[in-house]
Amino acid sequence: MKPSVTILYDADEERVRAEALAKGEEFPRLVVDQLHDALSARGYAVKCLAADAPVDALMRQLADDDSDLIFNVCESLAGEGSDERRVASMLELLDKRFTGSGSLALAMAGDKSLAKKLFAFHGIRSPEFAIIAPGHVEGAPKLDRFPLIVKPIATDASIGIDARSVVHSVDEMLERVFAVHNEFHTPALVEEFIDGREIYVGLLGSPLAALPPIEWDLSHLRAGLPRIAGTEAKWKDGETPEARALTEFVAEDLLHDEGLHRAAVGAAQALLIRDYARVDLRVAADGTPYVIEVNPNPWLDANAELAMAARHASLEFGDLAERIVELAMARPMRTTGRRTRST
Repeated sequence: MKPSVTILYDADEERVRAEALAKGEEFPRLVVDQLHDALSARGYAVKCLAADAPVDALMRQLADDDSDLIFNVCESLAGEGSDERRVASMLELLDKRFTGSGSLALAMAGDKSLAKKLFAFHGIRSPEFAIIAPGHVEGAPKLDRFPLIVKPIATDASIGIDARSVVHSVDEMLERVFAVHNEFHTPALVEEFIDGREIYVGLLGSPLAALPPIEWDLSHLRAGLPRIAGTEAKWKDGETPEARALTEFVAEDLLHDEGLHRAAVGAAQALLIRDYARVDLRVAADGTPYVIEVNPNPWLDANAELAMAARHASLEFGDLAERIVELAMARPMRTTGRRTRST
C-alpha cells in the first residue's frame, strides 16, 4: 500500500499567482498542484497544507497531520525565504517524516559565505571570495583582479544579483557592496567572476548521484547585460519557465565529465544535503568546474532544471516525484519517545 502524503507549501504562493493573473501576466502552475496531480495519478492519497501565519497555528496543523509523509516544498513562509529552514525545524521537532534536506543543510546552503568555507575545507573548487561587512572583512586578501561579482550572502532565486553585480573597478565594487548592505542588511560576498558556461547539475538518490547536466545559454540576453543568471535573466522580460526552457539543453559534451560530477556531488555532501538538489556551476574555458552554489530542495516545477535533467535520465515528472517520496520513506527515523500534542 502506498503511503499517504501531505504536500506542504507557502500559502503566499497562491496570492502571488492570483495577483499576477489578475494583471494579465503569465504565471506557472503552482508546484503543489503539479505534485498533487502527479502523485494522485500514481495511486497516492494526497492532500495539501498551505503554510501560513500565525506560526503556532501552523505548528498545531502539522502536529495533527496524520499522513505518512510530508512532501516539503515550502521554500518560504509568508514570502520570507529565510524561514525555509525554520519550517524544516518544525517538522524535525514534531518527528515528522518529510522529503528533502533538513534544517541544518538548508541553513548551511542558505549562507553563501559559510557554504564556501565548507567547500574550501573539503577541497571543492569555488571562486575566490571575500566577505565584506560593515567594519569587518574576511576572505581572500588580494581579490583585486577584475571583473568581480558582488552578491548578498543569504538570498536565493538570484535576488540581489543583476547587471550591476558584475563590477570592473574598486569604486564600482564599493558602491555595490554598500548597496547590498543597505538593501539586504547582510554582508556582501565578493567573488572572482568566472567567465564560462552556466551549468546546472541535478542530484537525486541516496547516495546522491548526478543527473545529466543542463546548460543555460545566456547568449539570448540583451546587449549590455553580463552573461550571468541574474534577475534580468531569470525573472524579467516576461520569461516563463516554458520560455526559459527553450534556451536550456543537455550539455552533451559534459555527460560523462567525472570532474563535474565529483564537484557537484562533493559540494552537496559537504552541506549534508539529502534526497535531491541542484548544483550551479561555471565551467571555465579550460574545462575547470567551479561550484557557485548548491540548492537543496530546488524548485520542482515540471519545466525547471531538475525535472528537465530527470527527463533526460528517463524519469518523467511523476517518476521524479515518486522517487523523492521513496527516498524519504526509506530514511530511518529517530526514536525520541516524545508525544506530540493534539487539540
